[in-house]
Amino acid sequence: MPAISRTVDAAPEFRRFPLLTSHDVDEVRQKVSHLFCEHRLQLARGTRSLDTRVYFRPGRKVGCGRMLYGATVDIDPGQLDDFYLLQIPLRGAETIILGRDAWLSTPAIASLVSPGVPFRMRHEDNAEKLFLRIDRAAIESQYRQLHGQRAPRAITFAPTIDFSTRTGQALRALLEWHLREASDGSALEHPLVSAQAEETLLLTLLHHLPHNQPEPGGTPAITPGYVRRAEDFILAHAHEALTASRIAEDVGVSTRSLFAGFRRYRNTSPLQYLREVRLDQVHAELAGATDPALRITAVALRWGFGHLGQFSAAYRQRHGELPSATLQRRLGRLPSASTATGTASACHR
Repeated sequence: MPAISRTVDAAPEFRRFPLLTSHDVDEVRQKVSHLFCEHRLQLARGTRSLDTRVYFRPGRKVGCGRMLYGATVDIDPGQLDDFYLLQIPLRGAETIILGRDAWLSTPAIASLVSPGVPFRMRHEDNAEKLFLRIDRAAIESQYRQLHGQRAPRAITFAPTIDFSTRTGQALRALLEWHLREASDGSALEHPLVSAQAEETLLLTLLHHLPHNQPEPGGTPAITPGYVRRAEDFILAHAHEALTASRIAEDVGVSTRSLFAGFRRYRNTSPLQYLREVRLDQVHAELAGATDPALRITAVALRWGFGHLGQFSAAYRQRHGELPSATLQRRLGRLPSASTATGTASACHR
C-alpha cells in the first residue's frame, strides 16, 4: 500500500464526503468552526484570497477528512476542548505553535494537538493534509478500560509523531488503512468493524505515543469499588464543603482506608483529587466566560480557594497558564462587530 506521505495522488481523497468549497474567508471560518471549533482565521500578509476545499466523514468516535486552504493563513483556535486533532500533511507544511515552542509539521512529521493546550497554526499556501478528529471522551474511556482507573489528569499527548521511527512507521500503517477505508473502502460501513477499528486506533495511540500519564507499573488492574465511589462522590459534590471524613463515611470505609486506597491505586490523596477537580471547574468557568465583569477572585472563592497566591500557582501547574491568561484569552475571542474574520470562544460545543 502506498504510504500516505509519498504523494497526494496516492492518498485517500474523501471525494464522497464533500463539506466545503469556498474562496470566502468568512464562509470558510464559519464552516470550519462548525467542524472543529470557533477560531480566528486570518490571511497572511500579501495573500488575497482562499481556495479552500474540505472533505469530512464523521465516525462514532473518530472522524476523518482531507483539507487545504489554498493560501497561507494563520489559525488561532485558542485550545480544543472535546476532541484531539491529528494532522498529517500530504504536501507543504504547517507551523504548529504551543506556547513558546514551534515546529514544522510535514509529510514526515504529523502533529497531534490535545484538548486544553493553547496553540495556533500557520498553514502554508501549498499545504494539504489529512486529519482525524478524535473524541476526547472516547480516549478517556479507553484509558480507564485499559488501566482499570480514571486518568489522574487530563490526557495530553506529545505533539509530534515522527514517521521515520519504528513506532511512527507502525502507526502510519494503521492510519493508512483507517483513512483509506474511511475514504473509499467498505469495511467501515459495518458498525461492528467500525467500532473495532476505532478501538484499535485509540488503544494504539495510548499504548505507543508518549503522554503525560504515569506508568501503571505494578498498580493492580482492578481498583476497589470504594475508591471509584469516592471519586464519583467528589465529582458530584465538589461544590460543597467536603472533608475526608465525609467522603469516607459516604463510601463506607474508614478515613485511614480511604487515604490508603487513593495512595495505592491513584498515587494521590482524596483531598488532592478534590483540589484538582475544583481547579478543573474553575478552568471551565473561566474558559467559558461570557461576562466581561467576571472576577477570578469570585470564581476561586466559590470553589474553595481562599489563598489566591497558592491558587494561582496550583492553577498554573495543572493548566499550564495563569487563570488571568485563560480569562483574557476567552474574553478576547468573544465576537466583535469590528472583527472581519471573527473571534470566538474556545472549542466548547
